[in-house]
Parts: sequence; structure tokens; C-alpha cells
Amino acid sequence: MDELKGKVALVTGGASGIGLAMVRELLKNGIKAVSVVDISENTELQDSRVTFIKTDVTCKKQLQAAFDKTVATYNQLDIVVNNAGVIDEIDWKRTIDINLVAVIEGTYLALRTYLPKYKSEAEGVIVNTASVLGLCPLQSAPIYCTSKHGVVGLGRSLGGPHIYDEYKVRIVTICPGLVDTPMTKVRPASSSKLLFPDLVHKEFEKLNKFAIKPEKVAQALIQVIKEGENGALWVVEDDEPPYEVVVPHRQSMKS
Repeated sequence: MDELKGKVALVTGGASGIGLAMVRELLKNGIKAVSVVDISENTELQDSRVTFIKTDVTCKKQLQAAFDKTVATYNQLDIVVNNAGVIDEIDWKRTIDINLVAVIEGTYLALRTYLPKYKSEAEGVIVNTASVLGLCPLQSAPIYCTSKHGVVGLGRSLGGPHIYDEYKVRIVTICPGLVDTPMTKVRPASSSKLLFPDLVHKEFEKLNKFAIKPEKVAQALIQVIKEGENGALWVVEDDEPPYEVVVPHRQSMKS
């Protein structure tokens, strides 16, 4: 997919943080239209090419309704970005529901139903937002890490040749480092409920020194849409340009 002009995208969590930056970057790069699928609306997105669809991504019926409204409005869907996410180690079920289950649901809806039927060209694209913490652990955020490891595993598993041959949809996973958004600054009101409250502050304080802007992740999104191979993992962090990583075969990791 070389050009974004004439394409229609759906972005979950697109009203704030990384998702908002992604929507703006898609618009900047000439996208035909974007459905912003989020539980909260952002009135700053005043563009005739944007359709806001209020959605709780943890509710499958609402998420499917967002896909339905998109294709009803544009009769087209080419790109799906499953980006909605939270960091909440206390309400860990909510974290898994948003960060992993909703990404699975969005991926399956896009892959099995909507992109094969409504993509305007031969190929559709799914981009799922994971994290570098889906590739390595962080002691103070075990549930967040678990959810993002799941997203990485999903993309690697579904990004195989047999599934591509069946649906003609590329699946790419983007793994940002710590991003400077309100989500990464919010701390639970009751730190005593955390497993390691002191470690949380220590580790996040260290990570915040290397935080990147949401716009950098959004620019990487455009690159992976255009260049990312099916099943690929792309990291965007620090001052480096986005780069692809390859997970080694288990036998090569023997101690």
C-alpha cells in the first residue's frame, strides 16, 4: 500500500494520546476518511474527513457497530488500527479487556469480515499497538506487560502466509517505547494496592527520561502501513528511527 489517498481507516482510542496523533498524521498524509472509535470525543478533531463513533471497545456489540457505521458511511474500509489501551495494574481485568481482548476482537472483525469485503484495493492492513514492554518485562507493570506480550503474539501468529493468502490482509504490530501522554503520568490514587508501589515510581521515573512524543509513533504508523511486512514487529523509541525486530527461534536462545 504505497498511498493513503483514497483510503478509509478506523482507529480505536483515536481521541487522545497516541491515537489522536495517529489520526492527525493520517489526515496529514491525505487519507480519505477516518473513523475515530473511542469512549470519549475530542472536539479538536474538526475535519470533514473524521467520523467520531462513541464506543466502549470492551463491548463486542459496540465495536462491531463502529465497523458497521464506518462501512455504512463510506462503503469502504482499508486500514484498521487497534490502538486503544490503558495502564492500570489495580483493575487488571480492565487492562486485559482493553489492551488485549479488544485488540483480538478488532483484529478478528477486520480480518474475517470487513477488510476482505470493503478494502478498495487488493490488500488491507491491520496495525496493532503493542509496546516495547510486549518484548521485555517490567517488574512494576506485570499486567500491562502481559497484555502487550499478548498483542505481540497475536500479530506474529496471524501474520503468517496461509492467513494472508486467505484474506489478503497484512497484520503489523508497532511497539512504542514509553510515550509522553497523560496515561503514562497518571498514578492510581491508592498506591498501597499495587504489588510494589515504590518500584512503580522508581521504574517509571527512569523510563520517563526516555519518553517520546506521540507524534513520533504516529509517523512510524505511516511508515509501517507503507513498508511493514505481514507479521512484522516494529519498534519506535528514543531518538532512533523505527526499526523492525525479529524474535529468535527458541532453540537459539538455549542457555
